[in-house]
Amino acid sequence: MGKQYDVYVQKGTPLWKVVTGVLFSHVGLFVLVIAYCIVGAWVFMELEKGREMEEKAAKEDKTEAVDEAIRYLKQAFWSYGTNEAKYNYTREQFKTSVLDDLNALKRYVLDAYQETGYDTTNDFEPDFTFEKTVLFTITIMTTVGYGHISPGTKEGKLFCILYSLIGIPLLLVFMSQIGDWMATSFRWIYSRMMCRWCRARRRDSELPPNIDRRTKGISFDEIGKERYMPTDLVMVPIMVNLMLIFSFIFVGSVLFSTWEGWSATEAAYFCFVTLTTIGFGDYTPVKSFHGFQHSIAASMKMAFTVSYCIFGMTLLSMCMNLMQEQILEKVTWVASELGMSGDGNDEEVVKLSIEGKVTETPADKTGNQETFGRKKKKKRQDSV
Repeated sequence: MGKQYDVYVQKGTPLWKVVTGVLFSHVGLFVLVIAYCIVGAWVFMELEKGREMEEKAAKEDKTEAVDEAIRYLKQAFWSYGTNEAKYNYTREQFKTSVLDDLNALKRYVLDAYQETGYDTTNDFEPDFTFEKTVLFTITIMTTVGYGHISPGTKEGKLFCILYSLIGIPLLLVFMSQIGDWMATSFRWIYSRMMCRWCRARRRDSELPPNIDRRTKGISFDEIGKERYMPTDLVMVPIMVNLMLIFSFIFVGSVLFSTWEGWSATEAAYFCFVTLTTIGFGDYTPVKSFHGFQHSIAASMKMAFTVSYCIFGMTLLSMCMNLMQEQILEKVTWVASELGMSGDGNDEEVVKLSIEGKVTETPADKTGNQETFGRKKKKKRQDSV
């Protein structure tokens, strides 16, 4: 008989697995988030374009109407003083008529401002420009919600709901993956830089004097499972995490104070409010998005602002998670010291009574009403 060979055919990876693997990688998710922001901005601009064109036309019409009212009042005031056949006002009547007309003009101008944003010119700056809309989509996905602009059409509001339902979970997935990677990397860097000296000192103190240190060097340890202070179990101190957070806010405050014209306090306040997703909206980085179409420097400012908001929230979440481990450990330690751990092993922590010092209830005292307060009868000893 001839030899029989089994033929194995290696199947290729399906295309959909390749696509999802690329999209849900760190770089793929970042590109997906940026693309989602840009596409969402373009859709919002298209949905709100018609409304803003109507607002522009309404402002132009209102500006023309206010100018016409002013020209009419000029002519009326002239007639009050010269057309004696029609008006023949006294000085007091003339002053009263002029003041009434001026007050009517003032109310008309205020109404025009509230309705169309009248500012004596025909200049109109749409809310949904590309740079403002990109910032708007970012505030939706990060739930910061500055409130600097908002959709005014029914279609825009419905799309905003749908956009949020997809965009917020997408950014949370991205922040979760990037946060885990950042936490692992930060713990590794801290272990390699800060714990290496302590690890070497402990090795030297525990090894016998006659052992060659070079053969037992810490460089031979597997990273993450070192014999002394393994990286996988290293906890980054709370103070180091706080220093990292404040350093990140400091860098942002320096740059935004330069770009936006804010003071250092205002810029630091903006960075903190943004990274914690409070988002009051009293300060918005609008100038950081201006002119990105015309210069590379402006484009870099816009890219930095977007990255600062997204990665800053991830960094803050990472530091909170790293500090949470130590805070929980310390709270657990305090609870065990106070006998509040609830494991039933706190007899030696709190001494409720001293053995032999508490008088036991006599057997004939049941606590019922009949026996309560009665004196115990003395038993006579039988005489022999």
